[in-house]
Amino acid sequence: MTYQARPQAAKRGPPTRGFTLVELLIAMLVLGILLSIALPGYKDYMIRANKSAVKAVMLEVSSRQEQFVMTTGAYGSLAQLNYTVPSEVSAVFDITLTTGTNSGSTVTALQGLPTFTLTASGKAGTIQAGYPAAGATTQLSINQFGLKLPLNEW
Repeated sequence: MTYQARPQAAKRGPPTRGFTLVELLIAMLVLGILLSIALPGYKDYMIRANKSAVKAVMLEVSSRQEQFVMTTGAYGSLAQLNYTVPSEVSAVFDITLTTGTNSGSTVTALQGLPTFTLTASGKAGTIQAGYPAAGATTQLSINQFGLKLPLNEW
C-alpha cells in the first residue's frame, strides 16, 4: 500500500459580506424607476389636497361674511371676522379679501349694497404656482353672490 497525498481542497476564507457593484447598480436602477413613477402621482395628490384646503377656507370665510353682514350691514376683513387662514394654506396660496359697496351695477336695486370678493392664487415658487390649470385664470374666487370662478375648478 502506497501512501498518496490527498488533494487539498481549495482554501476557503470566511464568507464574504456585502453586495457586488452589479447588485448595487441594479438596486439603484429599480429604485429610480419606482421613484419616476411615484413622484408625479404624489405631486398631483398634493396639488389636489391643497386645492381642497383652500376651497374649504374660502367657503368658511364666505359663510362668516354672510353672518357678519347680517349683524353689521357690511362685509368685514379677515380680522373683523375673527378668522386666521391656516398656515398650511397660507404657505402655498395668497388669499385676498376685498370689501366695498356696489356702485357700478346697472341694476338699481343692487346700487349701494355691500360687496366682497375673496381670491386665492398659488404662490410663486411653491407646488401651487400657476394654479389652477395652465390656460385658465390664475386664481380662484368667490363673491357675495356665491359665484365661484373659474367654474371648472370648483
